[in-house]
Amino acid sequence: MKQFVWLVVFMPILALSAKSKKEYIEDLKSPDDNVVIAAAQQLGKDEVKDAIEPLGEVLKSKRSAGVRIAAAAALGRMDTKGRPTTILREAIETDPDNHVVYAELLALLNLKDTKNPDLMRAVEFCEANKSSDIFISDIVARIRKIVPKK
Repeated sequence: MKQFVWLVVFMPILALSAKSKKEYIEDLKSPDDNVVIAAAQQLGKDEVKDAIEPLGEVLKSKRSAGVRIAAAAALGRMDTKGRPTTILREAIETDPDNHVVYAELLALLNLKDTKNPDLMRAVEFCEANKSSDIFISDIVARIRKIVPKK
């Protein structure tokens, strides 16, 4: 009987609190950083392919570093070759914050899109422009172990 009462009382509440993938994608436009971070985390966890471009927009925006890091991490969880790698490479080449660049490189490492020339372009950019950052250099060295120079 207790289980039945629990189902009747709490299941509607849980159903109301669950957001759709579309709602999480809309949340990426929120002015509240915490809402955007939570949405990015959920979209990455669920590997929502429709979120790739909106996450890219967040990543390339002037939002806080924490928001951009969450977007990069979500892209790195997409398990999709191609577009996420290109978006991350473009962001690496323009983001002035090395903490965000580090997260973007980690996302590239997670994607394992080793045949994509954008991966090597991102690595080469970091070797030429970010080599003074020891954390970035470490991730670049790890990527180089997977995809060495030709």
